[in-house]
Amino acid sequence: MTVASFMMAVVVVLTPGAFYDPRLLSGADVWAKPLKFALSLALHFITLAILAQLLRPEVRTDRSMSRLVRVSVAAALFEIAYIAFQAARGRPSHFNFDTPFETGMYALMGIGATSLVVIPFLLGLRIHRQRDGDRSAYRLGAMVGLLLAPILTLVVAGYMSGVAYDRWVGDGVGASIPLLGWSRVAGDFRPAHFIGLHAMQVLPLVGWIADRTAPAQARRIVWLSAVLMVVTTIALFAQALAGQPLWPL
Repeated sequence: MTVASFMMAVVVVLTPGAFYDPRLLSGADVWAKPLKFALSLALHFITLAILAQLLRPEVRTDRSMSRLVRVSVAAALFEIAYIAFQAARGRPSHFNFDTPFETGMYALMGIGATSLVVIPFLLGLRIHRQRDGDRSAYRLGAMVGLLLAPILTLVVAGYMSGVAYDRWVGDGVGASIPLLGWSRVAGDFRPAHFIGLHAMQVLPLVGWIADRTAPAQARRIVWLSAVLMVVTTIALFAQALAGQPLWPL
C-alpha cells in the first residue's frame, strides 16, 4: 500500500506536465505513458495488498513472501523511474533500440515487467495451496484472476516485445481512443493486453459481488467470467494481428 501511495504521488507530480508540456511522442502527450503506468502500478499493488489478506498471517509475513514483495517493489520503482526519465527527455521508453543505453534499459524493463507479472501468479498459487475450507466465489475469483492474468499478459506482452517489437500492426500514429490512447487507424495489441492484465482485479470483484447477490451460482459466475475474459483477450489479440483497430474511424 505504501508503494501504491507513492505511485499516486507520482501521478500528482507529473500531471501538471501533461497540461503545460506541449511535446508529443508517437502522437500522444509525452507524459501520457508515465501517468498511465503510475496509475496502473498503483492499482496493481492495491490489488496485491488486498488479495494477500486471503493468506494466513504466518504465510503472508514469512521470509519468502517478503522477498517477493521486495523484488516487486524494486521492479516497479525501476520501471516508473525510467519511463518518467525518458518522458522528460522526449524519448520513448518502450520499443526503443536507438542507442546501446536505451536497448539495455529496455531489456532490463522486460525483466522488471516479467517480475511484476510472475509474482501475482505465485501469490495465486499460494492461495490455491492454502486449504482453509473457504469456498467463497471471492476467493475463487482471486485465485483464478491471479493465475490467469499473468498467463494472458505474458502471451500478449511477450508477442509485442519479442515478436512484433511494437504495440501496433501498421502505422498506429494518428487518431486514438480518448484517455486510453489506443489506435483507431491500426491494429493495436493494447486492448487485449488491458483485458488480460486486469483479470486479477475483475474476477475477485465479480466473485465478491456474486457472493452477495447470487450465492448459489456465485462460483459458476466466476468461471463464466473467466472464460469470457479469455475469449475477449484472444478475440482482441486476433483483431490486432489482422491490423484492425478496436474502434475504427
